[in-house]
Amino acid sequence: MDLDLKNIQTLLENIKPFPKVTNRKGLNQLKTSSGTHKQLNCIHLGVKYFGKKYSQTKATKENLYPQIEHSIINFIEKYYPNIKYNQILINKNNYFSMHKDKNNKIDKALLIGLGDYEGGELNLHNDASTIIKRVDIKYNPIIFANKTINHSVQPWTGDRYSIITYLI
Repeated sequence: MDLDLKNIQTLLENIKPFPKVTNRKGLNQLKTSSGTHKQLNCIHLGVKYFGKKYSQTKATKENLYPQIEHSIINFIEKYYPNIKYNQILINKNNYFSMHKDKNNKIDKALLIGLGDYEGGELNLHNDASTIIKRVDIKYNPIIFANKTINHSVQPWTGDRYSIITYLI
């Protein structure tokens, strides 16, 4: 598993520049040492739901990252064959405050952390917003209830990639 994850990480590190998006509404508050930004570094693979219809994401439709897409899909099929998804989100150095992934149709997502970073654990919160558990996801994929459990990210240093599956 580690070798497969390292190969995916190498592919991600070679994307220069990493794509930026500005349409993620409330999650667009990227906080860094230089302030708060209104953009995210991310790649959406698979399908999207917009205007009451499904369509392929630009990255998938235009085959922008075929090696990455195939490597991630092969990893999921090899190690997590029962996970259901139709979208993969790849983040680079994105800080997310507490939230639930309410648009996910199922309450199960695969989350993978990659990169050369320290910190950046996943925080799981109770309904009172108290952190009840911290999970180190670096090279340690987890399946968690992202639709019903509030979650956020601890601060980190270095380059942090996260890959998460959704069924939208």
